[in-house]
Amino acid sequence: MTSTLTGSVCTDQELYGERRFRRDVGSRIRAQRSLRNLRQEQLAEQAGVSRNFVSAVERGTQRLDAWRLRHLAVALDCELGWLLMDDRPLPRPRQPIRPSQIRPP
Repeated sequence: MTSTLTGSVCTDQELYGERRFRRDVGSRIRAQRSLRNLRQEQLAEQAGVSRNFVSAVERGTQRLDAWRLRHLAVALDCELGWLLMDDRPLPRPRQPIRPSQIRPP
């Protein structure tokens, strides 16, 4: 796409913020996966995709189609809408409980 005012060439990625969108979606997927204590391999198996695909999605370097995004959402037991565009803060992963933190009854 060429701007008539400046004569510069803008790609659709830059114009619509596709890179940022992919990074945001990837961050949400990673947060949900961590929250559920899943490894990339486990999520990939549950969603029917490869581990490399999950890794690329989480890094924001992989384009997503609706079908695979839906499978990831189902595997993560989260709403598809939240993965796509929710402005709520990302959930924090649960910290494992150490034996020293357990108090006897």
